[in-house]
Amino acid sequence: MVHQVTLFSDAFSAWENWNLTSFESKSECLLALKKALQKAQPSLASVVSYHIAQASALLAETHQLVGPTGETNELYTAGRGVALIIQNDVSEQAQKSAVAQLTAALIAGNTVILCSDDVKLSEKLEAAYMQSSLPMNLVQFAPLDAYHQLLEQDVRSVGYVGKPEVELNINRQLAKREGAIVGLVSETDLAALSVALDPHLSLRFITERTRTINITAVGGNATLLELGSEAH
Repeated sequence: MVHQVTLFSDAFSAWENWNLTSFESKSECLLALKKALQKAQPSLASVVSYHIAQASALLAETHQLVGPTGETNELYTAGRGVALIIQNDVSEQAQKSAVAQLTAALIAGNTVILCSDDVKLSEKLEAAYMQSSLPMNLVQFAPLDAYHQLLEQDVRSVGYVGKPEVELNINRQLAKREGAIVGLVSETDLAALSVALDPHLSLRFITERTRTINITAVGGNATLLELGSEAH
């Protein structure tokens, strides 16, 4: 149990800095991971590349919202925290889904703990990670059974790849947790890979935030609201 707590603590500490890193810098780091992975597993490298490109269209820009009292309102995204990805199948399709979820979680601003007994995949990912420019403790690896204890920690996202019956048990464990509600991203149809191929996958690992800057006066210019105007 102590080892799993340390894993989570290290991942959370790494998240605090990674979450403040610009999208461009996160993208560059993940492209370095893709480049390192290309040598050992080109098919998995293409999965990383795909989700970086998709997330770029969704997350890279800050959106300007209406400022009814003269203020500026910005909508942007941030990572949720530590993402736990559980891989309960060692097939090639399962590997693609696990890498897709890992990439989406990272580019969205989260850190990742991958729980898997797929030794070959873990070795390839760890080797590529060490060769990339990703920060220390951003991606960590644990055996499959470790997920039971890690789910007791304050993880904020959970991804699953494997059999439906295990998915049900994970859902039940998440439902019993206290604190923040944790979404489950689950891939159980390893023939269709609908999750791994979802161009909006990164949106399942983000939280939306708004930033307001008053540029007129403290509280903005209330006269711009024109309450009761026939135009409203």
